[in-house]
Amino acid sequence: MPARNLHSHHLPVTIRVAASEADLHKVLAARAAAWCKTPQPGAAPVAPETWDLRPNVTLLLAESRVDGEPLGSLRVLASARGRLMAEDRVALPAALKSTPVAEASRLTVKTGRNATLVRLMLWKAFHRYCLAAQIDTMLIAVREPADRQYEWLGFHDALPGGARFSPEGRGPATHRLLQLGVFEAHQRSLRIGHPLHDFFFVERHPEIDLLAAVGERRVAPPAAHLPDHAGIAAQLQELAIV
Repeated sequence: MPARNLHSHHLPVTIRVAASEADLHKVLAARAAAWCKTPQPGAAPVAPETWDLRPNVTLLLAESRVDGEPLGSLRVLASARGRLMAEDRVALPAALKSTPVAEASRLTVKTGRNATLVRLMLWKAFHRYCLAAQIDTMLIAVREPADRQYEWLGFHDALPGGARFSPEGRGPATHRLLQLGVFEAHQRSLRIGHPLHDFFFVERHPEIDLLAAVGERRVAPPAAHLPDHAGIAAQLQELAIV
């Protein structure tokens, strides 16, 4: 299929798994750059959150191909290896409790001309991760009105009646829990002729490198105790769908 190599070597952004303490610092730097539009000298650095260090976490890191600058990140939690953030906020439907689920959260994208590309590549990397890890359903909690962009990607309500909830467990109910089947994403995109179909499911994009050997980047065990992703990398080596 010739179209698989379309635009496969010209993107200015790379995506990989954060696998060391230095990588975690890059993830935090990306968050700081996205949250603090005008950083103050001497400001305290962004600290990792509890969910960043859970045994079921995978942190995806977007970097500039030119200089390695961190441009964004996405946190992924796998239900097969631990608790999801959503479970601290709402009661998951039985269907989600009985199937492998990956929850994406803390999407961070640095502002700039490549911001849209970074966001799309992080979501494509999330989908590829789910395929390799044999996960059935992608899950996100999102605030209104940002939920519309995820509906455009095919996500739909995971809670009965589209119930809203408070992300802090108190205060206004501002968030929706949305889900999308990993294979449903491709089928829906193909059926409706989604404008991003080729980007997600046809173009190869080797810039998304989830296969790199973890050991090659790790000099010593990271103080932050990030999980060992060697098993995930081994599964990704078998992936040939996208």
